[in-house]
Amino acid sequence: MTVSKQYLKGKEAVILAYNEDDNEIAIIPLEEDYDRTDVYSLQWNDDRVSMSVSGFLKQNNIKPDQTIRYPPEWDEDIGSEQVPGALVIDLDQEGEVSPAANDGSDEEAGEAEA
Repeated sequence: MTVSKQYLKGKEAVILAYNEDDNEIAIIPLEEDYDRTDVYSLQWNDDRVSMSVSGFLKQNNIKPDQTIRYPPEWDEDIGSEQVPGALVIDLDQEGEVSPAANDGSDEEAGEAEA
């Protein structure tokens, strides 16, 4: 089981947060979806999960020219009593270009898969 599935299984949404100094994105799993600008719904398809993140990327001036997959790591030091940790993606690490979404479409670049 991937790290993403391990921590996102059964969750409906996540909070996304960008740390510009470290160039990292934190993905904080939520039990349910909330109507807030920093909350993103998860779309499940069998055992794959994706979310539409184009607004988050634009808001934080992250401009990938292609879809890249990064392996997240669980960081239990992020959060509080209600939030037991977060998946962290280091954007400075070497990612894997996603060939399925490498058609130049902005729509595709705005989705993240786990």
